[in-house]
Amino acid sequence: MFKRFMRRYGYYMLAFAAILTVGITAGLSRERNSEPIIPTNTTEVKMVCPMNSPEVLKWFSDTELFYNATLKQWESHKAIDLVSTKSPDVYSVLDGTITDCSYSYEEGYCITISHADGLSSTYCSLSNVDGLKKGDSVKRGQKIGEASSSASNESLDGNHLHFSVMLNGKKVDPSNYITFENK
Repeated sequence: MFKRFMRRYGYYMLAFAAILTVGITAGLSRERNSEPIIPTNTTEVKMVCPMNSPEVLKWFSDTELFYNATLKQWESHKAIDLVSTKSPDVYSVLDGTITDCSYSYEEGYCITISHADGLSSTYCSLSNVDGLKKGDSVKRGQKIGEASSSASNESLDGNHLHFSVMLNGKKVDPSNYITFENK
């Protein structure tokens, strides 16, 4: 019976085994030869600070939880919250183009600027957007707004800037690009 089965279906089983072997081998070699994803940003980028002499209220963390007093909950914080006693002015950290200029109840007034090499920066909890709009070009160090408490999800933190940086669509720690005095 086994001989009969093998005579009848043996070629199909052999073909299936060969295809399966080739598929597994190709998959394993693709895994071994795959390179890690390296950001296109190969030059060192130095951003200017988005505020004059700021103090950090909350650091960036995607692993450690911070307590949000406004929402009364623990959460990750993929941004840096800044406050300055010298001035509420907020500046663009690099040259770029505004890709979003909007208001939401949770985040307040926000501006997102696209920069070179896959970088973008977002500034939230602004009091206004100084007449800027989507598509406008901004220069490094140009005033783009003022810090406020317009973000309802962090309103108990007072007037501050909620600042985030993205590299190739993924939020990264802004202190990789900016040195803050109280670090």
